[in-house]
Amino acid sequence: MDHIPPIYLGILQKLIVSVIVVGLAVVASRLAGRLLKKSIKDEAQMLTVSALVRKCTYIAAALIIVSIVFGFGGNFATIIGILGAGVAFASQEVIGSFAGYMNIITGNIFRIGDRIRIGNVVGDVLDISLLRTTVMEIGEWVKADQYTGRVVSLANRVIFSDPVFNYTQHSCYLWDEIMIPVTYDSNWRRAVEIILAKGQELTASFHAGARAEFEEMVKKYPSLHEVPVEPSSYITMTDNWIELTLRYIVEVRNRRVVKGQIHSELLECFDKEPEIRVASMTVDIVGFPSVKSSP
Repeated sequence: MDHIPPIYLGILQKLIVSVIVVGLAVVASRLAGRLLKKSIKDEAQMLTVSALVRKCTYIAAALIIVSIVFGFGGNFATIIGILGAGVAFASQEVIGSFAGYMNIITGNIFRIGDRIRIGNVVGDVLDISLLRTTVMEIGEWVKADQYTGRVVSLANRVIFSDPVFNYTQHSCYLWDEIMIPVTYDSNWRRAVEIILAKGQELTASFHAGARAEFEEMVKKYPSLHEVPVEPSSYITMTDNWIELTLRYIVEVRNRRVVKGQIHSELLECFDKEPEIRVASMTVDIVGFPSVKSSP
């Protein structure tokens, strides 16, 4: 190799070292992923932490390769600092999104798989990258909690300006309500019995899991009051009818299905009860003004 010019030998050495660094980064990333998979049982948390470790490993490898190729040596930190200041001034939006990413990961604001709402966007988190969060949208023109089919990308910086609602971070259950109006001449007591019975029947499978999760939340947040998970009813008198409201616990992703089942069962039950009539808006015309013809 004596006939090869020194400059080409230097380039070849840097290329070989760079390839080795890339290989080590890939191996380290995969090993870290396997270790995290064994040590972290929560799949959503494991995916989020694995993504963070993978990105940090590749960024570190890229910085090492840049240092090797350009031969910064001892001036590497100084040059990176100068470049960082320039980039920070020119790319405030990017820096804000990266800061948002760090806040999401370290603050456990949400994880991959969580159902969240940021601003007007509601959906399930598909991915959390350095600059953007990818969400499978629900709602919008589709009623209740079902996918629209659109994938939405949000800049991570929005978590500093918009409130973040997490539907599944501490519990996968939430409370929902339905309101049934009945006429004043209906047997509203019987209607309440039917509503509570159907609510209990169709949500009983959620009670044990919800109770266990809320007990854990109370231990973590002592100021949180314990709330019963069994269905409850509330009665409100209005000018037109009596509002019978059923409050019940439901798993987040089954909300629309359970609500549809309760409505269907109640319609069948009320159809068999002649003393119960569901109310609707009606208008009574009590008279017309007299019409005077002009001479």
